Amino acid sequence: MPAKSPLELVQVSRHLRQDQADERGLVLLALGFANWIFSEDGVYGLYVDARHAEAATVELERFESERAAELDQQREAMQHPAVPSPNDKTGPFSLFVFTWAMCLFFAIQSYQSPRWTDLGAANSDAILRGELWRTVTALTLHADAGHLFANIATGLIFAWALLPLLGSGWTWIGFVLSGIAGNGLNAALHQGGSHISIGASTAVFGGLGLLVGWQTIEAVFPAPGLTKRPRRWRETLLPLAAGFALLAYLGVGNGTDNVDIMAHGLGLLSGILIGGLLAWTRLPERTPPTLQKILAAAACALPALAWVWAMG
Repeated sequence: MPAKSPLELVQVSRHLRQDQADERGLVLLALGFANWIFSEDGVYGLYVDARHAEAATVELERFESERAAELDQQREAMQHPAVPSPNDKTGPFSLFVFTWAMCLFFAIQSYQSPRWTDLGAANSDAILRGELWRTVTALTLHADAGHLFANIATGLIFAWALLPLLGSGWTWIGFVLSGIAGNGLNAALHQGGSHISIGASTAVFGGLGLLVGWQTIEAVFPAPGLTKRPRRWRETLLPLAAGFALLAYLGVGNGTDNVDIMAHGLGLLSGILIGGLLAWTRLPERTPPTLQKILAAAACALPALAWVWAMG
């Protein structure tokens, strides 16, 4: 048998560090090209069989191109770090807290005398006399279990839509603030007549308003980085029309219920203003996770502190 001819090796790359040569050698080995690394004067050369030199060179060029693209992406990410969305900062746990808190307040109300409800109801005359806690405590009072569960169910739906946009902190503080503003405005508009209302529905429709206000501003002024389009009045007015349609469907009752339509509408309007302001300033996107948690805790604490004020 004729003797097997020795391999003719051709250098396909040179590197200043051995780990760089080793990495390229593994790439070629994975592609089926045997290779050898030799060091000379501190430079590491990667060699392959001359028959495979051209194909190995092409594969190494492809690898270097992909590697360069990855490094460019990493540098770009370091220079322009992505802003975490509000949804990254929070989870759905706040939905359970909302449900638990509303049920707890109703349980307390059920075991108290009627004076408890009288003390916390949104009485317009009392609010205008300075008993401002009523704008908050009224949100925790309900006529019966059906009234409570209807508000919980509707509130959960609106909150579920808001959490990815605002985060739990801004979502729940927005609920509470729009409810407070709605009850306060309701009392002011009933000046001269004793008007009493209870229920979280003012805050629930405030949650709907937050969503409407956010989507309306988004339609007019899209978030930075999105392609700008000509403004269309239909897109701008659609969220508002949908919000008032839901108010008409859910917030006016059947004609026989004791429904405070004005409180619902004022809660919606308050929420629209707050949601629009949050969208305009992009505050939720710039709010760190710790502050989101503080705002969520504040939303829980406000009703409790209002009751402490009322009893004091």
